Amino acid sequence: MHPQDRAPALSPPSDDVHGPRLRIGLVHQRYVSFGGAERYMDALVTGLQGLGHEVHVFANRWDPRASERGVILHRVPMWPGASWLKLPSFAWNCARVVASAGCDVVLSLERTWRQDIYRAAGGCHRAWLDQRSRYTTGWRRIGARFNPLHPVLLWMEGSTFSPRHTRGIIALSHRGRAEILRYYPLAPAQIEVIHLGVDLDRYRPAAQPLPDNPFKLLFVGTGWERKGLEYVVRALARLPGRVRLQVYGKGRTAPYLRLAGQLGCAARIEFCGIGTDMPRIYQGGHVLVHPAIYEPFGNVCLEAMACGLPLVTSRITGASELVQQHRNGWVVEDPADIPGLASAIECFLDPARRLAASRAARETAEAHPFALNVERTLAFVRRICGLKGIQREGAR
Repeated sequence: MHPQDRAPALSPPSDDVHGPRLRIGLVHQRYVSFGGAERYMDALVTGLQGLGHEVHVFANRWDPRASERGVILHRVPMWPGASWLKLPSFAWNCARVVASAGCDVVLSLERTWRQDIYRAAGGCHRAWLDQRSRYTTGWRRIGARFNPLHPVLLWMEGSTFSPRHTRGIIALSHRGRAEILRYYPLAPAQIEVIHLGVDLDRYRPAAQPLPDNPFKLLFVGTGWERKGLEYVVRALARLPGRVRLQVYGKGRTAPYLRLAGQLGCAARIEFCGIGTDMPRIYQGGHVLVHPAIYEPFGNVCLEAMACGLPLVTSRITGASELVQQHRNGWVVEDPADIPGLASAIECFLDPARRLAASRAARETAEAHPFALNVERTLAFVRRICGLKGIQREGAR
């Protein structure tokens, strides 16, 4: 293990609902600023430090500036090569590194074999495979069946979702909680639903309303197959010519450009690459469309709503639990229902309806500040682990 970057002394928190200071370990392969899970990790670190807790991060790599934030960093070795080798190697090595760190509690954002709390940001892999089989055909389905990554992930998931290795699970939605309980032998009390939170100061509506022409649909994220980009392209072909689609994220553009060419809407699609200034990106759009075939929640959904964008999404998306139909967005029951998806988007082409939905979307986000997510996470940690500020035996 590499030398640790020691944090400066932190002043103890006030006597509040969170109780005395804890040494909290957070596990994730990467501690960087890009990606939904990574942005969540970064915000959680900030929130925990703001409450006076000492934060340890267990990762394989991190932003060089991470140590400047007072985080205690622990390098976890990971084998090079294919994902089906890298993932279990991280889990094995993480168990060893975590054991030597003496944290009061360990919260993992990865499937590993040593954590007190597992935050199921990736949902349930068994549920994802079942869901994916409904929407893939031909060679893609055959390829998924013989991909060695899937049995490895199922093996790791079975271990993580075992009471022998994990005391409690954080699910990002009620649907996600039900999936875990359906597939794994956990007690209901072990799984807590904690919706995502959002930085309401950073993610705000634009100062001035956008012109209606062109009308900008936003699609944000990686994993374009899972998040339903094909269905957005097909829906775009049914919408008026003033509707444009901007795609942010990383992926293979060729299949979607080919499809768009066949449908006659290629000139209305712009692939913008990885976005860096996400608030500005959201503020430059009219509606966020996210018709995923599987999505535990979707950070981008709540971020966009905080910026005043109505959300058009699918029922399988965890964030759909925050959508009030027609008021702050629209939920389609089946992401592959192209007429239904196009109709949902078309609903918000009307300026008055969109303005009302924009205000309602912001109000929804305001009920989910990130500080509330941190509070609920800490409360669950203390309840499951029985922490009253007294460290577990042998912790230090």
